[in-house]
Amino acid sequence: MTTCTDYIRKNTETSPLTQSRIDAEAGSLKTAFTTYLTTSNNARAADKASLKAERSGLSSVPSARGSDKTGPDTMPLSETASYYAGSSALAIAREIVSFQVPSGAWGKNMVRTGVVRAKGQSYIGSNIDPNGSGATDWNYVGTFDNAATTTEIRYLAKVQAAQSTDRSTFQASIIKGLNAILAAQYPNYGWPQNYPVSGMAYHDAITLNDDAMLNLIKLLREIGTSSNSDFAFVDTTLRNKCAAAAGNGITWLLTNQVRINGKLTIWGQQHDVFTLKPTPARAYEMAALSSSESGKIVKFLMSLPNPDAATRTAVYAAADFFKATQIDGKAWVSGALVSDSSKNSWARFYDLSVYDPTASALAARGRMLFGDFADRHGAASSVYGLIFGSTTAVSAERLTGYAQYNNVAQSLLTSFTTWSASNPKP
Repeated sequence: MTTCTDYIRKNTETSPLTQSRIDAEAGSLKTAFTTYLTTSNNARAADKASLKAERSGLSSVPSARGSDKTGPDTMPLSETASYYAGSSALAIAREIVSFQVPSGAWGKNMVRTGVVRAKGQSYIGSNIDPNGSGATDWNYVGTFDNAATTTEIRYLAKVQAAQSTDRSTFQASIIKGLNAILAAQYPNYGWPQNYPVSGMAYHDAITLNDDAMLNLIKLLREIGTSSNSDFAFVDTTLRNKCAAAAGNGITWLLTNQVRINGKLTIWGQQHDVFTLKPTPARAYEMAALSSSESGKIVKFLMSLPNPDAATRTAVYAAADFFKATQIDGKAWVSGALVSDSSKNSWARFYDLSVYDPTASALAARGRMLFGDFADRHGAASSVYGLIFGSTTAVSAERLTGYAQYNNVAQSLLTSFTTWSASNPKP
């Protein structure tokens, strides 16, 4: 294993949120986190009890709907008002409500067909067992991953704004979803990937991956600032709660931008709930700086009106990082970094101990990292994952099946040129 080209080290599995961790690590937030975990566990138990009650007496359990990563495309958010006023959108909205987990969120990658959920059917795209105790028996039952929950809420909001039929039902579902998002925010202002929390490793980490936390902040901020008329029905009390949660989420982002050798850089893909440092996720995703998610965070920060000194400091520092680590004239295509004069690229992951923007060599400015499954390199079954310093030894599947490089920061740096002209560095 260690003879693989550019092998660096083993990846490790992160720790979930548990009462023992709260007792040992939460400090002054111990009571708040204990209450949070109790509330979450109770909500999860109630979700299971609800499905169990539905299935009682059924001769057979309906098959799960199935899911696909194109699922969000079946809830389009950029159609004309006439679309949302139509019968197809109405049917999809009714289906969305029927699949809402009792605690308020939704499953991910659900393909919406306009067919409502059958009694006893899984709330999510895969089979779940309310009586099971295995890791996969009740997983992602209420999640923010892959734009889940925020997409459903936004779609319902557009339909209720255009329809008179079932409007109150859709509004109630939206409010229930918003309350779930508010309940899911940790006492230190981050959000986990799933709610109720699953107690499964990285799922409980503060999740920036796939823009989960950023999507929540954007939605809550739109509602809290009354900038999205689709949510005009939301009352002042809930609107204020949304504004406060979004503001606290932005504070979390500004507070937890990673420093390396005293210099602000960018953010991790996920951060530990207590140490607040970047933490591993899947076997091929190590604790590291994450360029893709960070690029979108910076774009969001630049969209905020009248940015204060803390926001401007964060943006300038991130822009410096992206300028220093930019790979000119390259694009990631079909598992390879190829020449393309119109594109600049960045590795998805960068080491947490290496950052020197003044170094003459690109490799010395930031150390790129690449992950892979351990079993593809003959590692022992106990090894969680492997980390490499290049893609040379990474398996073909992880090259073609994962974005090892991206160009998210390219448009960011273009926008930064204009933004910085009117927003001076503090």
